[in-house]
Amino acid sequence: MKRAFVLVLAGLSSCATYHSAPLPGMEPVVAPLPATKPLTLTQLAALAVRRDPDLTAARAQAGIAQTELLAAGTPPNPSLSIGFEALLGGPASMSSIAGSLVEDVSPLITRSANVNAAKAHLLQVNAGILWQEWQVAAQAEQLGVTLTGEAADLASLHSDDQALTALEQDVQAQTAAGNLTQQDVSATQIALATLRTALNSEEQAQARDEAQLDALLALSPGTPIASAPIDVAQIPPGLQQQALATLPQRRPDLLALRYGYTEADEKLRAAIRGQFLPISVGAQGGRDTSGVTSAGPQVTLSLPLFNRNRPAIQTDEATRTALRAQYAASLAAARNGAEALGQSITMLQHQSAQADQAAAQAAAIAEDARHSFSAGGLDASAETDLITAAGDREREAIQLRTQLQTAEVSLATLLGLGLPVHGRATR
Repeated sequence: MKRAFVLVLAGLSSCATYHSAPLPGMEPVVAPLPATKPLTLTQLAALAVRRDPDLTAARAQAGIAQTELLAAGTPPNPSLSIGFEALLGGPASMSSIAGSLVEDVSPLITRSANVNAAKAHLLQVNAGILWQEWQVAAQAEQLGVTLTGEAADLASLHSDDQALTALEQDVQAQTAAGNLTQQDVSATQIALATLRTALNSEEQAQARDEAQLDALLALSPGTPIASAPIDVAQIPPGLQQQALATLPQRRPDLLALRYGYTEADEKLRAAIRGQFLPISVGAQGGRDTSGVTSAGPQVTLSLPLFNRNRPAIQTDEATRTALRAQYAASLAAARNGAEALGQSITMLQHQSAQADQAAAQAAAIAEDARHSFSAGGLDASAETDLITAAGDREREAIQLRTQLQTAEVSLATLLGLGLPVHGRATR
């Protein structure tokens, strides 16, 4: 009796206890960026993965899946039943005592399938978190590319603003001297007004993207981030084809679907084994009021005559079928999306090269026009049009270059370049 009491105390001492965990306050805890040189796209992506608040919350989900794995491999506690009936009268000579110790062995029958399902679920959660990290990294890189393009756009707009402002002042002076007409003044002022409207819009877009990047890096709004010159490597066609061939083994979202299919398959296996469950095994015994003692085994099981666990089996079969179809559709969409983006990159490369050439030609013509205008060989309206045209061509080239770099970052993300190849996740 003393030994049993000690065991009970030991069991109670290992039980969990409650600890409060209050929610954080409204004041954000913002850690500044370490003092470094201007950040490359790779460094920007790594910082986003480490600091993004949504990823911090997503990683906590892995702890829940880990706990489910622990629960799947832990057998249930046995049940102890003790009864006592006091003798109140009659020919008997003593009180009766009865007891039983029963263990539910159902989890032992389905344990391997349940543990495999829980392992697959944990792998699915981890793969989902990895895919979310991969997307956050790509988002940071794309914002870096976008902000660099916007900075180049703003520099071009400011350059045109200076040129048109100087031209307007010159035109105003010549108009006052009677060398030019009010029509020349109007043309320059209209072009300058249109340019400043575009300049305001571009500044607003830059501010929005900077705020988005600050939020991604868990920084206070308005925190400046120095970026190094953009260097996005082109993906050779051979590497694209090789990456497409191994896409199911590298894309975390596809791996998550494969692990989800494995989980559903193991749950179906457990449901089939559960046709005879629950099964309990134990021992019972006691002493009646006449002093006769008895003991023996006890087995309780379900006879599969009517239900046979068919609802659970059919549900798990349908779930596995749906996941198989979802995986096939996601795999096809991933491949088609990567191939379509590769074709779009080829088109953007051609368009970007043409835009760079057109911008260089327009800049050379505008430079010649400045000399002609200064020498009196060109009117103010034509000079205004040539400055505007050269700026437009330059910004078209900047925007196409930004689109091309963004597409190349997206293609690397879709192809899962840099991610390791995993083994098969399904049977």
